[in-house]
Parts: sequence; C-alpha cells; structure tokens
Amino acid sequence: MWDLGLPIGADRDHEYCNVMIGGGSVIEHIGLLGWRCLVIGCDGDPLVDHQIELVRKLEEKAVAVVSVFGGGGFHGMELFDPEKARALSQVIPPGLSN
Repeated sequence: MWDLGLPIGADRDHEYCNVMIGGGSVIEHIGLLGWRCLVIGCDGDPLVDHQIELVRKLEEKAVAVVSVFGGGGFHGMELFDPEKARALSQVIPPGLSN
C-alpha cells in the first residue's frame, strides 16, 4: 500500500507518511490551514510512543489537537469492539468532521 500512496522511489521517511521529517514543516501547514486533529492511542499499540511524540509536536506548532491515550487495547480496536467504538464517539469533539 505504501508503494501506491507515495511518489515513485519514496520510502516511509517521506513527509506524506512521516510528518516529523523536515523539522515538522507539514505540521506547520496543518496549523496554517486551521485543521483540527484527534489522536487516539493505547499502550497495546506498538507505535504509541510515536503518537505521543506527534501530539507534542502538534501542540508545539499551535495546532488544535485532542489526544486520548489509554491502557490496554490494540490498534484499530474501535472497529472490532462496540464498547470501544462508543467510547471513541464520546471523545470526538462536536464539529470535528466539518
């Protein structure tokens, strides 16, 4: 899938999939566009440390971000567990999808 989504010859250290590349210039653009971000994670996700780092960088660059991190679980758990899906719907700020 990465090969389909990235420019020819690019790897995952491209700004399209790693916004930390280039000192966070992509994050600055997110802030300038006025976008709001929701980052959710759990300690059962092997990349949770990267998610936490992303939230810190977004906050540094004054991007509106809501973050929710919890214990247990796994990546994509909201797709398989109705209770987790309900909990997710409660943390999504009103109007985030607009």
